[in-house]
Amino acid sequence: MYCHKCGKALPNEGFVCKFCGAMMNENQINEQKRHLREHQNDFKLKTEMYGIEKINYREEKKEESLKIYLIIGGIIIILIILAIILNVL
Repeated sequence: MYCHKCGKALPNEGFVCKFCGAMMNENQINEQKRHLREHQNDFKLKTEMYGIEKINYREEKKEESLKIYLIIGGIIIILIILAIILNVL
């Protein structure tokens, strides 16, 4: 499909010409929606692939941060207990 205003090729996604900013006409929008419905699984698979990667990365960072906080907290508790014991003696 081509833009009715500037004549350049329209994008595969969206309803606006990326060159001149003109909105597609009604027939072009319907054709674009039909195209998106037919290829919806293709787009979903790409999105899921990249989305899962980001989520896993963030979850790993949260788990690493939690482990570090627990280790630091444990060390602080041990130091406090040692200070109390040494002050008592």
